[in-house]
Amino acid sequence: MPVVCQIFLDRTRDGVHRSGEPVRGTLVYSVDKPTKFDSIYINFIGKGKCRWSESDGDNTTFYGNKEEYVNQSCNVLHSRSDKKIPAGRYEFPFQFFLPHEIPSSIKNKTCTIEYKIVAEFVKAKFFNATSKFNAEITVYAYVDRTCVEPLHFGLHKDLFSLTSNNKVIVKAVLDKTVAAPGENLTLKLTINNDSGLVIVIKTQLYRYFTYISSSKRKKVDKDSVKETASARTIKERSVSNLMFTIPILPSLYSIQHTKIMTGEYKVRVTADLPFPHINEVVEVPVVIGERRDRVGPEIMVLNEKPSSTKEDKGESKYDDNWDKLRIS
Repeated sequence: MPVVCQIFLDRTRDGVHRSGEPVRGTLVYSVDKPTKFDSIYINFIGKGKCRWSESDGDNTTFYGNKEEYVNQSCNVLHSRSDKKIPAGRYEFPFQFFLPHEIPSSIKNKTCTIEYKIVAEFVKAKFFNATSKFNAEITVYAYVDRTCVEPLHFGLHKDLFSLTSNNKVIVKAVLDKTVAAPGENLTLKLTINNDSGLVIVIKTQLYRYFTYISSSKRKKVDKDSVKETASARTIKERSVSNLMFTIPILPSLYSIQHTKIMTGEYKVRVTADLPFPHINEVVEVPVVIGERRDRVGPEIMVLNEKPSSTKEDKGESKYDDNWDKLRIS
C-alpha cells in the first residue's frame, strides 16, 4: 500500500491567509509496513502565469509570462533518512511565512496566481517513485494606496450653440481611494448645468485587468461592475448637489505586486448628453482590498528550498528524530 497523506491547515479568521502572515498546519501521513524514503519534504509554493493568443486571420501568436512568489521547503526526515520508517501514523507540524509583497490569489481564463502546500515523498532506490499531495490556500494580499484621499476631480463640457455659451461643469469629491471588499465609496457631486438640455449623470465602477507577457505585450480586459451603476437626471439651467454611494462587492479586490498582470478598478462619472452631443467621461482609480497601516519587521525564513539539490536547511518544532512524531 502506498503512503497515505493528508495536509491539515490551521483555521484562519475568515478562511484565507494574508500576506506577511504565517501559514501553519500539520502533515499527517502513514505507512502500513517499514518503508525507507530518500526524502520527505513539505513545500510552500506560490506561482503565477498568464497566457493568451492573438490572431490576425492568417497567423496566431501566443503570449505568456510566469513568476514565482514563494518557494520554501522543510525536510521532514532530517538526519534519520538512512533508516526505515516503521509502520504507523505520523504527524509533522509545519509553519511557513507569506512575504509582504505578493499578489492575491486569482484564477480566470487568462491568468492563474495560486499558492499551495505540497508534500513530496521520494522512495529510496526507486527511479521516479515520488508521491505528491497538495493543499491549495487562498491568499489575500494587503494593498498599497495609489492616490491621495479625499480625491477631488471633475469634468468640463462645452456644448456647441449658435445662440449662447452652453457648458456643463461637474465637480466631484471621492471620500476615499482605498476600500475593503464589502465597504462603500461615497461620491459627492456638484453639477452646474448651464445649458438648455436635460442631462443624465451616471456613476459606475469599472474593472481593468491588464495582462503582461514576457515580451511586454499587453492584453486589457475591461468590464463594468453592473451592481454599482447609478444615474440621476439634471434639469436644464440648474445647479445640483448630489451624493452617490458606490458599493464594493465582497468578491472584488485589486491585484498588485506582480509583473504578469495588474488588477485595477476605476470610478467612472459620465455626463450623458442628448444626440447629437458627445458624452463626457472622467475616470479615477481606486484600490480595493485591505490596507496594512502598520507593518512589522520582515521575518527571515531559514527554510528556503535550494534551487538544485535538497538539503536540510529548515527547522521544525520536532528536529531530534521522526520517532517523536509517531502516534501509536
